[in-house]
Amino acid sequence: MLAHSDPFRAARLVGRVRNKADLLGAHIVLLMDIAAERPLWIPTFNYDFPRTRVFDVRFDEAQLGPLPEQFRNTTAAWRSPVPIFSIAGTGARPEIEWGDNTDPFGESSMFARLVESDGVILYYGSTFRYSTIVHYAERVSGGPAYRYDKLFPGRVVNTDGTSARGSLCYHVRPLGTGLDYNWAGLLQRALAAGVCRHVEGHDELVAASARDLCSLWVAAMKADPLALLDASSRAWVAPALDDLGRRFLLGDFGAPEPLWSPE
Repeated sequence: MLAHSDPFRAARLVGRVRNKADLLGAHIVLLMDIAAERPLWIPTFNYDFPRTRVFDVRFDEAQLGPLPEQFRNTTAAWRSPVPIFSIAGTGARPEIEWGDNTDPFGESSMFARLVESDGVILYYGSTFRYSTIVHYAERVSGGPAYRYDKLFPGRVVNTDGTSARGSLCYHVRPLGTGLDYNWAGLLQRALAAGVCRHVEGHDELVAASARDLCSLWVAAMKADPLALLDASSRAWVAPALDDLGRRFLLGDFGAPEPLWSPE
């Protein structure tokens, strides 16, 4: 189970606690209980690699808020060695390699593993807008036309202190543009299709089959390559693609920007 978490929006699920550390600990215990027999995976993304060109699996903090960092430090048995899009988890360590042209959304990625194993995505605290797996669906669909790749060479420091060089294939958006997804509409469609479900009595909890959610999005993009974008993004992407007569390329808009900024 992969959990995207916002402990403050889900605070009522654990009741009153004495301090922040206890609050985070209570959320982790609850997430472990919800995962039951499944391993629990939590994104521990760190966005510094394009600047530093070094990712230290041991010490680089999770930049997605306090709960992922608490989970990484107190509960996780491992952390994946992919810069920016690292994931920490319990249970067996997935075989994820770091090397030349590593694609965090490719066929050997954590997101591919989640889909292959028919894993569950838990949106814990109204976090559907954090659906990073959307970029895996974009890869599977063969695109998208509105993003392009840039390689960032660098070094990963492993758990045992050894290091390895490689390069990250970073899925980027054009500089100076507003590019976002229609999260409210995507959630409504996923709920209507039965791919996502609210946990009974808890509007802040939504569960989804990773496989079915990706299949839904891939099918939507086959019918309309811009199907996932919000209205303001479509308003400039569609004419820009028409003018170019092709997908966006590195250099069309200057330096690229990342997928999104850390929370």
